[in-house]
Formats: sequence, structure tokens, C-alpha cells
Amino acid sequence: MPSNKLAKRGKEMSYVTTINDTYIEEGETIINGIKLRKFQEELFDSLGKYDRILLRAPTGSGKTFTLILGAIKSYIEGTLYPVVGIYPSRALVYDQARSVNETLTRMGLNKEGEKFTGRLYINGEDKGDFSIKIHVLTSEVKEIPKEFQFPTSPSIVFTVPEYPYMFMTGMNKQNVASQVLEASMKYNFEEAIKSLSLRRGEVRELLNYFSVFFNGYWFIDEFHLYSGIARNSMLTLVEMYEKFNSVVKGNKTIVFSSATPVPININKVLDVKTSEKGSKVRKRTRVIFHLAKGNPQEELVIHISEKKNADTKTAVIIDRVYYVAELCKKVNDAAVVWGLDKSFGNCRKVNKGLEKENFIIGNQAMSFGIDLDLDEGFIHAHDAETLIQRLGRFGRHGEGEAEVLVFIDAKAKVVDELRKIDKELNYDDFLNLINKIYERRVDDKLDEIFFSKIRHDVLIRAFSLIYAISQGEQVYNLVKSWYPQNVDSLKIRPAYEDYFYVFAYRPGNLKGQWCDGGSDELFSMIRNFKYREDGCFTNETLKESPGIIPRKTDNVKCSFMTFEEFNTKLGPRLVLKKQGYSILMGGMKEFKDSYVVLLTKDCVNWNNFSEMAKLVSTYENAIPIYKDDEMKVVIGLALFI
Repeated sequence: MPSNKLAKRGKEMSYVTTINDTYIEEGETIINGIKLRKFQEELFDSLGKYDRILLRAPTGSGKTFTLILGAIKSYIEGTLYPVVGIYPSRALVYDQARSVNETLTRMGLNKEGEKFTGRLYINGEDKGDFSIKIHVLTSEVKEIPKEFQFPTSPSIVFTVPEYPYMFMTGMNKQNVASQVLEASMKYNFEEAIKSLSLRRGEVRELLNYFSVFFNGYWFIDEFHLYSGIARNSMLTLVEMYEKFNSVVKGNKTIVFSSATPVPININKVLDVKTSEKGSKVRKRTRVIFHLAKGNPQEELVIHISEKKNADTKTAVIIDRVYYVAELCKKVNDAAVVWGLDKSFGNCRKVNKGLEKENFIIGNQAMSFGIDLDLDEGFIHAHDAETLIQRLGRFGRHGEGEAEVLVFIDAKAKVVDELRKIDKELNYDDFLNLINKIYERRVDDKLDEIFFSKIRHDVLIRAFSLIYAISQGEQVYNLVKSWYPQNVDSLKIRPAYEDYFYVFAYRPGNLKGQWCDGGSDELFSMIRNFKYREDGCFTNETLKESPGIIPRKTDNVKCSFMTFEEFNTKLGPRLVLKKQGYSILMGGMKEFKDSYVVLLTKDCVNWNNFSEMAKLVSTYENAIPIYKDDEMKVVIGLALFI
């Protein structure tokens, strides 16, 4: 029967339901004592048969185990392909590497450094000695391990997308890589080849970095979370991988793990459904929808004064850095997972070893598939995909019951749907409920702007040149067909660092200074902390929505320029309304060496330019440009690089 009764917790109002234990169908195959799920069997069989596989599966269903399956397939077929797992955050890289290490140990393999060895048994049949190497590669690692470049056994590589993308930095080959980028932007194919003729040997070395990453299976996790310029960069990377493997035949596969449909062509879809019996992937989870009359994140912070249950692993997942910081002031001790590189208040910044923590506070970085024994949660999300992602962090292991308190706007639509809910739901019915009460994530379409198209074309040109120079004239005709024509040029200063700023995986990297020492990501700081007029940020938190007011509004046009040119053409002031003052941007050292992508309604496909510009400025390195001091009419968006 529907539970129409509103639960009251003091003055708070909430609706309660329970998600029943969740199962997915088991398969028949047993590998070293681990029984595969049916979708894992199908995926194992599909690797190498399809170029692109989309895997849609519930949280906790065993998607990470597919990396081990890829390595086993590589071993059985004798290809020694690496399996490259690409994850959206560094914290998730470490977490998934830990999870795979633990699984390999459960399979009876012995660890020797980064290598696991033992016997491989499939359905009781002895397949012989088996070894597998585990590598964790992030921007913290300065060179690719030699054993990865010259494999003697299958390997699994855990990395963030920036790392395979870093071929353009050439791993200490920045000078030659920047020349390739410059030639790609300026010249047609023949002219570019000629301009690089004296550096053929160095250019060939760059292809070695491609082959290390591109010569195997790829597993791209949480693909639905990529948006805007980052999605453009990822799809450019995928295009390079597929061009490389169209010549080097070998039946490679990219597996896209995504909770929602993806904007690309797919050869095979594995849609994993829950079942009434089989392999348990989630335990019972009590979900309390707290109806917030004001700001849900503010109400969440007020609600939590301290960790409630000392024996239960607890996590708080919210959006804005400001609210994470406010909560860190209130609690006695917690680990914090956020984009800033510092501890704050009573929270300790933690990248590794989260499984040892009892109380964790975080924002989007906590949403990405981190596999912990979390049984108590407090979460907020703006859209359905994010809510499902965050709820999936809880109730993943063991018996008993997890409990999650969800803070949500008390909109009429939300209340109407929650009034109808049953006291108990299966997982699929719960997902249907979430899709009814939450909006879908807004696509900012920044991957379609002129800047993204130029970046894509230049990077594909660069890859084409590197491949052609490395392989010789016999591939020129093929590579010419890859080489994009009529690419618009970007005015970039003649310094190789600047090419890497502009063509980086996630453009940005602007830094601000803390008054107490150290630097951090500028836009997280400027939106959430007080900026002193002497050019540093204090630890005083505030909710700032910075805006730019130009002295010359006629020059707000779609364009790409250096900050120096931006300052000259627009005469911009940065308005910090919450702090009650404005600053001439020309005097701000934080922007001095940056570039600006200037967007107006003429060059973006947004129905409501003003609202979208404001939204994008809450998560990108971007600031809205207003017509005048009233700051009501948005005439542009400045995206800083």
C-alpha cells in the first residue's frame, strides 16, 4: 500500500521508502573461485568482436571486474594487450586499483611488488601460470614504467583521461610536441611534414607514447559524467585510438560504462537489469527524502552537527565547496574529498586510504564510483543522474540495512510523486521515481563551440602528423584522409607551455594564492572564499557569484584572445558583489598569462543564454559578462584558459 503519511522529524518533514535487496543474474563461469555474473560472461565473449560496447549496469554490479576479464582474455589469446581503465578522478583511480588488488588476492594470486602471479583456473580447468601487472598512472607520475612499454605479461592500467592525453606534452618532450601542434594549426599536410623534417627522430618518440596506451582494451568509466570541453577532449582521444587501431589490426575494444545513453555510435549494448534472485549487488537501503523549504544544501549542513553513529561508516556528498567548508567547520574530525588541495577546518584532505576513514565529507569527487562500506549517508543533488550516482555509494556491501537522507527542494511535483510511493520498492522502481522527481542534467554543449571544434581538428592533425612521420611515406595517402581541412587558427603566444594550456584535456589551470601560503584552483577559490585586495584568498567562506562589467560592451563578440587583448578591448572590471567591491582585471596577477574564449548568444546553442551562462559559471572556469552595473542582463561569457 502507498505510504501517504508524511513522516515528521522534529519540525522537519520527510517521506520514507526502502529499496529492497538488489540482485543481478548469475552466469555459469567460475574463475579462480569467483562466479561471474551473466553480463560479465557476455562482455568477456564480446571483447575483440566489437569496436565499441556500451555497458549499462547498476552501481556495485561488478563493472570493475571487467578489467580483470580483459587481462585474462589478453593472456588466453596471447596478445599481452594492456587493459586501460580511464576514470574521471584521481581519487577513483586509487580506489579502483585498491579494489582490483583485493580481488586478485581473493583469486589466490600472490603479490610481488606491482605483479600478481599464480595459476589460472576457469571452471576447474587449469589454464597454467598466470601473471598480471598493475599500474597506477596519474599526473603525479613523471614517466611511463619500462615494463609497461615492453610487456611480458598482461597489465591493467588505472589512469585519469589527462594521462593518455598527455602524449602532447611528450613526457618531457614538450618542445617538439609544441612544434607539432604549431605546425598542425598553421599548415596543410605537406607543408607541416616539411616543417617538421628536421625533427623526425623526436617526433617518432611521441608515437611510442600513443602505442603504449592505444594498443589494448579500453574501459572508460562513468562516461555520462563527461560534458562540455572535457567530453570533446575524450571523444578526440577515442578518435585517435580508433585511427591508430584501424591500421594496427588487432581487434581492440572500447567499453563505455554509462548510466545513460551516450552521444556516439555504439556497436553493442549490454543493458544489465536487476532480478529477484542471483548475485546480490545492493543491500536494503532506507531512503528518507527530506523536503527542504529553503536551500537543501544549507538545510543539510544545519542538520548535521556531528557524525551520528560511531560504528557506521558515514559520508556526506553535496555540491558546492562553500557548503563542504561550512560543514568542516562544524564537525570534530572528518576526511574531506574535494577539488582543493588543502585540509580545512576540522577536515583532513585525503586522496588515498579512504577505506580506513569512518566519516567522509565531499562533493562531486565523492560521486565517482568510490567503493567503500558506507551505510549512512546525507546527500544532495541537482539532477537525476547525480542523485543515482551518489546514492550508489551506500549499501554496497554486507548484510543489514543502509540509511540515506536525501535533501531535496519541496516542489509541488516532488511532493505529489512522493505521496504515491510504496513503503518498499525494488531498485528499478526506485530509479523510475528518481527520474520523475528530478530534472535531467543540463547539457551545456560546450563541446560544440568554435573553440572545441578547432581544438579537435588541430589535435587530430597533430596525431596524423606524428603517425605519418613515424611510419613513413607509405602511409601518407591514408593519413591525408585523416587530416582535417580548413582549420581556423588560434593566436597563441610563441611559448610551448601556452600550447599545452590551450590544448590541455581540461582547459583552465588558473591558480589563486592562499593568504596563509600555497595555491589552489582559482575559480573554486573565487566562488567560495574571500578575496583580499592585496591579491590572496583568506579562509573566510562566502557564496560569491563573480561578474564582469566591460567598459567597452561593443567588443563583446565571439572570439579567442590573450588576456592582454581581452583587457585592452573590453576594459573589464571583476565585480565581487558579496564582498561589496570591484577590481580592474588588468591588475589581477591571477589572469595575467591566461587566454579567454569569449562566448555570446551568436556562437552557442542555448535557448536561454543568460541562465545558461550563469549556470556554466558555477562549475567551469568562466565568468558571466554583464551589460551594466545592475548585473541583470548577461551579454557574454568569458571562459578562461
